[in-house]
Amino acid sequence: MNILRHPLLLFLWLGLSAFALSPSLIDTEQIIPGGPPKDGIPALSYPKLDTVKQASRWLTDQDQILGIAVGGVARAYPIRILNWHEIINDHVGEQSLVMTYCPLCGSGMAFQSKDQFGVSGLLYQSDVLLYDRKSESLWSQLMMQAVTGPRAGERLIQLAIEHTSWK
Repeated sequence: MNILRHPLLLFLWLGLSAFALSPSLIDTEQIIPGGPPKDGIPALSYPKLDTVKQASRWLTDQDQILGIAVGGVARAYPIRILNWHEIINDHVGEQSLVMTYCPLCGSGMAFQSKDQFGVSGLLYQSDVLLYDRKSESLWSQLMMQAVTGPRAGERLIQLAIEHTSWK
């Protein structure tokens, strides 16, 4: 079959070819495009922060957030921002972390990480696959590990977060 004559297959091939797929812990045939291409949804790195007073001007009490507290420092990541970026590379206090969110399944998770992650534009079992910018290995948010590439099998250390409202 000539993939050049089948737009969906060509899109999938172009999306997958951007990443290191070997070795793989998962069936790569189950990796599907989620819509935008690699970095078509831009991850945020070290975003500008608002104070509680500033954020209360644009967040309502009902707005959903992912909250985290590390070493006495608290941070709130609004879902309305995560819907547009899916990944935030940040640090809270002395802790480097990556906050991840999958709008398709509504899962939000945070991990210790000194790596910078981006949005692959790919899904595995209806959940976002992120990638690290150094090796371009694909990482499963829900499996909490690299599932393809040179880092396949490496695990992320999960941080406790609270999915709650701004109020």
